[in-house]
Amino acid sequence: MHRRVRYVTLVAVVMVIAVGIYLGGRSYAPQLASAASETTTTTAAGSTTTTTAPATTTTTAAPKGFSAFYVAVGASASLGYQPTGIVNYNGRRTNTGYANDLLELEKIKGVSLTLDQIGCPGETVQSFLNTRVTDHCYKLPKTQLTQAVSYLQANKGEAGLVTIDLGFNNLRVCISGAAVNEACVSAAVAAVQVDMPKVVKVLKAAAGPHVRFVGVEYNDPFLAYFLDGATGPNIATATLVAFDQMNAALGQAFASTGIPAANVPAISQTDNNTRVTLSNVGEIPENVNKACELTWMCYAAPFGPDDHPNNAGYALIAQAIAAVLPKSW
Repeated sequence: MHRRVRYVTLVAVVMVIAVGIYLGGRSYAPQLASAASETTTTTAAGSTTTTTAPATTTTTAAPKGFSAFYVAVGASASLGYQPTGIVNYNGRRTNTGYANDLLELEKIKGVSLTLDQIGCPGETVQSFLNTRVTDHCYKLPKTQLTQAVSYLQANKGEAGLVTIDLGFNNLRVCISGAAVNEACVSAAVAAVQVDMPKVVKVLKAAAGPHVRFVGVEYNDPFLAYFLDGATGPNIATATLVAFDQMNAALGQAFASTGIPAANVPAISQTDNNTRVTLSNVGEIPENVNKACELTWMCYAAPFGPDDHPNNAGYALIAQAIAAVLPKSW
């Protein structure tokens, strides 16, 4: 039996546990400290390094009843998309995405966020910036960018949060289960390096002085290709190189504009290739295990393979965002 299919049984158990945790009051919230733990990673060259995910430490809690708006900018993941299992209808937005989870995490700290999800599935950094071309989410003259700018300008005196989740779709078109187009990856990374700072700058210019911004980096769901026969490990390695390059570009872009990055790769162990043994699969790298646990990539049709996070994956993204937000607003 195909190794990825055999993995589904294990992932199904993990999903049941994860959903149980989710419905039980989001008991993952106290695990925020894990975002700042040391992680052994493997570089494209094969050497190992130890990195520490950034964490924000403050001593005072937000005043009880403090409220702020939250605008989630991005593509389908910003809307909590997950597969439906319905043929020819491969996904829908949910109320269990990372933006929804973040509301609960901040609520624990005494911060009440009012969420406005304006993302558009398929959005890239460049399509976001282009206000002259219509898309399937908005009708000109309205686009996701003009919607965000209008909202921020109308609420200049308010406290708020904006998360920026763009860049995944720039890379997604370069990757398939058969090959990774390295020229496409290089072009995508270069384009994000140039254009992501523009995204941040235009949004910050529209926002008031009490608005916080967080950029989102990415785990690599395509590590699941490791399970696809003899060629799988090489393809998975190539996808990891591509995501490491994209995350480096995103991190530099966010840093250059003065905003923190949610270190999703660290909390999702995207670069951790320590071997683990699973009873129904065999020995695989931990990052492959996590790709299967946190996304729908290891599920067979009709639910997968699908690169969107599942409930557990979205919960970790929310934790990575919360880790760079202060305890006091």
